[in-house]
Amino acid sequence: MSDYRSINFTREAFLHPVNLGFLLTVSFLALLFSGTPWMPTILFSVGLGLELLYLGSVPQKPWFRRHITSRRNEELRRSGLVEKGQFDQLDLANQKRFLAFRSIYDKILVNFERLPDSSRPLTRQLTERLEQMMRDYLAHLVLQERYREYLDHTSPESITIEMRSLKKEMAGVTSERLLEVKQRRLQILEKRLTRHHIAAERAEICRSQQETMEDAIRYVLEKSITMSHPGELDGHLDRLISELEETSAIIQDIDDDFPPTYTVLKQLEGQSDDDSGPYVVR
Repeated sequence: MSDYRSINFTREAFLHPVNLGFLLTVSFLALLFSGTPWMPTILFSVGLGLELLYLGSVPQKPWFRRHITSRRNEELRRSGLVEKGQFDQLDLANQKRFLAFRSIYDKILVNFERLPDSSRPLTRQLTERLEQMMRDYLAHLVLQERYREYLDHTSPESITIEMRSLKKEMAGVTSERLLEVKQRRLQILEKRLTRHHIAAERAEICRSQQETMEDAIRYVLEKSITMSHPGELDGHLDRLISELEETSAIIQDIDDDFPPTYTVLKQLEGQSDDDSGPYVVR
C-alpha cells in the first residue's frame, strides 16, 4: 500500500479538482470585472488569502490524508502494483500459500467458463467478489508477517521482569528528577506490554480470517464443479463476504497502528502518558 510519508499532500490539495475549480472561478470573475476599478485586485487578494488558508490547513487534516491515500492505493491496485509489492514482501512459505490460493481461484474460473452463456452476468459478479477475497487474503498474509515480526521482537515476560525491577529501584530513589525519568520509562514499558497483548489478539483474528477465506475458496471450488447455475453460490458468497468484511473492520487500521518493528518504541514514546492500558503489572 502507499506510504503516506511519500505523498506530498500540499501538492495533492493544490491539484484537487475542487481547488482548481475555485482558482478558475476567481480568475474568471477577475476577468469579468476587469473594467471595474480595484475589483480584480480585491478578488485576487481574497482568493489568495483563502487559497493560503486552504493549503495551510486541509493537507494536514486526517480525513483528507485518508482520502488521498485511499485514492492512490486504488490507482496502484488497478495497475497491479499493490499486489505485486505485497507478494514480494512475503517469505517463501507464504508466497507458496498465496499461489495455492490463487490456483484454486483459477480452477473456479475454468469451471465458470463451462456454464451456459446465460449465466455470464452472474459469474462476472461472483468473479469480482472472489478477486476481492484474493486481494484481502494477500493483504492478510502480509499483515500476519508484520505481526510475527513484531511479536518475535517483544517478550511480555521480559517486559514484566523489567517493570518489577524498575519499581523496586524507584522505591529507593529520593531524587525527584531521577524518579521522573524512571517513571517515564515505566510508562513506556506499560505501553509496550499493552501493545503486545493487543498485537497477539489481533494476530489471532488475522489467522482466523485467513483460514476462513481458505475454507471459503475451497467451498466455492467444490460447488463450481457440480453446480448447474451460479445462483446456487450467490447468496452464500454474499453472506460469507459480509462476515469477512465485518471481521476485517476490527483490524483494518493496522497499517497506521502497527508500524515496522523498529519504530514502535519511538511511536510509543510520543504517545500521551495517560493511555498505558489495562495490562499493567502492579
